[in-house]
Amino acid sequence: MGKKIEKREKKESNEDECRSNPEKPSVSAEEYQCSGILDQDFTELCTRLGFMEIPKVIPRARPPGTPASDRNMFAEESDYPSDKECLSGAGPRDRYSYFRPNIRVELEGEDGRSVREVSIRGWKIDEKMMGVFSKCLPALPNLHHINLWNVGLTDATFSSLVTILQRCPSLKVLSLEGNSLPDQSYHRLISDDLGLVHISLRNNQINDNGARLIGQALRGLKVTSKNLATLVLSYNHITDLGAGHIAQALRFNRSLLTLNLSSNRIGDQGALALAEVLGRFALTHPEIVERRRLLLEKEAQDHPRSPTTSRHADTKNERPLSHRSGSAMEKPEKSPGQKAKPSVTKKKDPQKKEDKTNVSQVATGPSTVAAQPGPAKKEDAKTAKKQTAKTEEKNTRGKAVKSATKRAPEHEQVEASEVTNPLLEQAEFRDGNVYLPGNKVLISLNLSRNGVTEEGLQGFLKAMKTQAVEAKPASAARTHTGLLRLSLGKNRFLAESPTFAQIQEIMLLREPIHQSSRSSLDEQVM
Repeated sequence: MGKKIEKREKKESNEDECRSNPEKPSVSAEEYQCSGILDQDFTELCTRLGFMEIPKVIPRARPPGTPASDRNMFAEESDYPSDKECLSGAGPRDRYSYFRPNIRVELEGEDGRSVREVSIRGWKIDEKMMGVFSKCLPALPNLHHINLWNVGLTDATFSSLVTILQRCPSLKVLSLEGNSLPDQSYHRLISDDLGLVHISLRNNQINDNGARLIGQALRGLKVTSKNLATLVLSYNHITDLGAGHIAQALRFNRSLLTLNLSSNRIGDQGALALAEVLGRFALTHPEIVERRRLLLEKEAQDHPRSPTTSRHADTKNERPLSHRSGSAMEKPEKSPGQKAKPSVTKKKDPQKKEDKTNVSQVATGPSTVAAQPGPAKKEDAKTAKKQTAKTEEKNTRGKAVKSATKRAPEHEQVEASEVTNPLLEQAEFRDGNVYLPGNKVLISLNLSRNGVTEEGLQGFLKAMKTQAVEAKPASAARTHTGLLRLSLGKNRFLAESPTFAQIQEIMLLREPIHQSSRSSLDEQVM
């Protein structure tokens, strides 16, 4: 009895020590193997690390049409208190349950491993909690979206987050909003190592330095990269200088489809820099030098020079006359009175000729040939026709195969042309400058609620007219159509501006929804 009492007291003292010192884990969390069920893994890791209060993992409620039998897999009831409970304080939950830390998740199915989205809002994630996420988030095979709003990230925790994102191969969407970083290191999210398609960086106090780093990251992406499609930089502190850095990156970036710069501090200079990228723009001297280098590399790849042929061609004239050909050495010199002997190679062997003519006779048999010479000739003609027909079929098949093999490189060239370097696009030489067609991959640009005036509108009107003219002769197979949506509302120009009205008319004709409705009306009229 005494030993049992001592063991119980020792166990209670250890539990009290873990509660008083949460930094000291009772069991190492590194030994735990995650099962892929976020609720189970997160709770176990927090327990092993000695957290006093563990945030709840709450599945997101389904739409109202969900049967009552399927709602048991979520929460028993909504974890948000009702208005009556908040006022009275009655009920199974207290009035502050809404403000307690929790993790909202969205599931694809009934299985706990099918977590598609993880959302954390309004509570700070420190280094210790980031260590928990580094274990349980990469174990989710279907994790597609992470939403972190106002979680108090620092430069250290952001570096840990980037490391976690690199271990989540299925992650495509990241919303990092309301988190101001002193080092403005948001550009680390724009990388070929991460497969993010949509990045939202709203309300992070990104300044011109952060915009410069983001522009460098956009320029650093590979030409063949097709990952990043949407970048949201609204509600930040980007001015004309930062917009110029982003416009410089869009000159040769062929991955970004949607750019949102609304609610910033961009004026006419930044708007003109962005508008210049959409139309034809002149190359600078370093860009021209780089274009020439790429053209030389492409020419060397298209027309490779064999080292053996060039070596023989260079040494052909350097060899002595006696070594130029072996036939000249074999021919003897003729005397003045001697006649030239006929060459033996010109004579034909009569035995070989007879063998060629008697091939059909051997096939029909010697007895029939000797008895009936006439019909044998007819049979020989028939067999010869059959053989020629077979050879023609083989030749036609061989030509078809060769033509098919010849067509394959054409498709490869078409695919390669889609991902070629923008500097190798068809250029226009005018007034001593080299002009490129501009960025036709970006299809949506939002510059609403900025400081753009009539001067900036003139630049966008010129760019949209250029894109509209160049898009008319485009064939149906062309994929890069140019800008389809341009948002310029609530800037520093009058709503009745004629320039703004012209831009709206052009964009109305280019918008896909308007085009589809117009084509359907035309079909109804016809």
